[in-house]
Amino acid sequence: MTLTARQPARPLIGLLATLLALLVTPAWAQPPTGPQTLPLDNAELRVGIKQAPPFVIKGEDGQWSGLAVELWRRTAARTQTPYVLVEQPSPGAIIEAVSAGRIDVGVGALSVTPERERSIDFTLPYFNAGLGIATARADRGVLTTLKRLLSWQFLSAVAVLVLVLLAVGVLIWALERRRNAEQFGGRASQGIGNGFWWSAVTMTTVGYGDKAPVTPAGRLVALVWMFVSVITVSGFTAAIASSFTVDQLSSRIQGPADLPTVRVGALAEAAAVAYLPELGVRPRRFATLEAAVQALGGGDIDAVVHDAPILRATLAEGGHHNLVVLDPLLRPEDYAFVVAQGSPLREQLNPALLEVIQGEDWAGLQARYIGR
Repeated sequence: MTLTARQPARPLIGLLATLLALLVTPAWAQPPTGPQTLPLDNAELRVGIKQAPPFVIKGEDGQWSGLAVELWRRTAARTQTPYVLVEQPSPGAIIEAVSAGRIDVGVGALSVTPERERSIDFTLPYFNAGLGIATARADRGVLTTLKRLLSWQFLSAVAVLVLVLLAVGVLIWALERRRNAEQFGGRASQGIGNGFWWSAVTMTTVGYGDKAPVTPAGRLVALVWMFVSVITVSGFTAAIASSFTVDQLSSRIQGPADLPTVRVGALAEAAAVAYLPELGVRPRRFATLEAAVQALGGGDIDAVVHDAPILRATLAEGGHHNLVVLDPLLRPEDYAFVVAQGSPLREQLNPALLEVIQGEDWAGLQARYIGR
């Protein structure tokens, strides 16, 4: 009887041991706690890229660098994502290619705008930028002053003044040469020269008194000339002032309010082209930013509107010391990567992107490429 009573206890003990093992095993199988970035799918991503220093720079050896490129490489490393860089002709081409599915991600100085948001999705922004205005510096150097002295406006004003003085001098000589031969007589060249001298000193109100008309007709001409001289001097002064300031005024664009009155250039398919009509500006479109800057330096346009950091980098790289990017921004903008609408890549990339931006070396990367 005793042996028979112990036999049912063995299955019961085994069952209890099995249940205990099942309860303990999940605790042993749990991975270590802490934030971890999971890899994306193993498929190789096609990453569209467009040169836009200092965010995207293509070296002479074909290698890519820049702030946006460094950010993407670190983001891809954290998500363990294989990828291939596919160069695109323009920022607009990147947006269109992502929307059409020809590339998976767009990387570069891509501004977050409502128009673009309608066709693609943006990741979290990684840089605060804005539209800037590039224009010519107001140069007051000696060479510039001499250039304006020899300008067509200045020389034309001087020529008109000389002709007026000569006409008045000839007239006063014709009226005075017989009855006032001591002052306006002699050879024609001498008499006309004296008349020219008299008209000049009368116009400037210096009035040395060495020469004066004595005939009634001569004195009437002198009286009229005194009043006309006031108008003549005012006009001549205005002409000189215009020749000295016209170039300064065209290069002294203070901000957005001045753009509707000057010639403005912008990069085709860039964010500035969509924004400038809101200010009443119809920009001249250029295929490349370098072409727009060359047109600005050559005087074909008065301002270029584009992303301020890229404008500054382009001017510095091209040695355009006579051009400057104004401090006031037209409109603040953010840069972000782009993915197709509804793509899961957005939520997969954002955590890794945040890790990079909040990392210790992000400030160093900005200082290296942007200078801040």
